[in-house]
Amino acid sequence: MVQALPRIERLDTIVDSFAERSLHRNRKASTMDRERLKDVQTSDLTDDRLNEDFVVWLKTKGPSWLLIILVAVVAYLYIINWKQGQVNYRNEAWIALLESQTPAAFEDVAVQYPDVDSISQQARLRAAGMYLQSAVLGRAIGSTEQDPVELAAEDRTFNLDRAASLYREIIAQDSGSLDTVVVIYTAMNGLAAVAECNGDLSAAAEWYEKAAVRASGHFPYLADRARTRGLSSASYDRLVEIPAALPEVESLESLDGGIGEEGPQSIEDVTNILTLPEVPAPSLPDTPPVEETGQQP
Repeated sequence: MVQALPRIERLDTIVDSFAERSLHRNRKASTMDRERLKDVQTSDLTDDRLNEDFVVWLKTKGPSWLLIILVAVVAYLYIINWKQGQVNYRNEAWIALLESQTPAAFEDVAVQYPDVDSISQQARLRAAGMYLQSAVLGRAIGSTEQDPVELAAEDRTFNLDRAASLYREIIAQDSGSLDTVVVIYTAMNGLAAVAECNGDLSAAAEWYEKAAVRASGHFPYLADRARTRGLSSASYDRLVEIPAALPEVESLESLDGGIGEEGPQSIEDVTNILTLPEVPAPSLPDTPPVEETGQQP
């Protein structure tokens, strides 16, 4: 009995220790559960508060922000469409310039696209050049070498006046920059050519000098060319008339070779040594006959 009591006491001690540990674990687990439940409740309250704040924001400031976003999207789409429209407008202008064939069409392009690159200036230059060429050649616009149409005197005057007017419109738009040097130089040379066609050689020399001055700062060789033309135009004593067609080349039939009808009939016959005409032997002067004396000299 005496030995059994300590064993019982040790067993009670072990049971008590195990009970205390289990109770401590239960208390710790209970504490952790309470803390976890508290966190869950706090999170739920936070989410509810955020949802409530978002709903309040949507009701108070949401429509304004949505309107701002909508306006920004519309503005962006408008800018994209505007840029694409500008590209299409520019392409349309160049296509219209390339497809034009008459001075009237070029003038319409110049009026319709005044703000696209140098379209208006180039269109007026081409129209004025066609008017001037028609007056110089004396043929109506649109006529060809195979089917020429003679230009009437009043039409020639109209073409020269119209060309001069277009050249002056180009010069009036001169900004003085490097970009317009060649265009203005060409227009001034065109006015000089119009003055030459009208017989006003002094005015032509003045326009050539103005063209030289306009190009001298950037293109010296163009200035030298204009001054050379001005000096040569001042020496003209009469206007040069350009024939409508080249004179016909004379054929061999119209040439009198003095060799008769049996002579060569083509250029091959003339250059062929086998067909050269026979030339009669030259006549020698009469000489007295030699008497035969029967003696050898």
